[in-house]
Amino acid sequence: MRNVLLISLLALLSCKPTTKKENLIDINKMKVVVWQLMQADEYYTRASLLDSSWKLNKKNVQMYQQIFDINKVDRVAFYHTIDYLERHPIEFKELLDSANEVSKREKLQQIKH
Repeated sequence: MRNVLLISLLALLSCKPTTKKENLIDINKMKVVVWQLMQADEYYTRASLLDSSWKLNKKNVQMYQQIFDINKVDRVAFYHTIDYLERHPIEFKELLDSANEVSKREKLQQIKH
């Protein structure tokens, strides 16, 4: 009986409550922000290979904050939305696919010009 009670208690504690979609950033805004963060990461990686002070000064964090400011997105809300999406893989895949489409459109526009 004691084992059953212990197993039931562990099962209850291990279950995560489902997060409601309240206070989540819209997928259309998220796809743009995610794409811009990916671009910033690529730029930071290349620049930090040439100049090690970038890592010391944490320039990537500064670039992230600029992206959040430009898109009028709160950093905490962004990471809350990412946390939600990580627990909902189908919606997370939709976000990544949408960000990939933004990438493709940008590349096509660069080719045309």
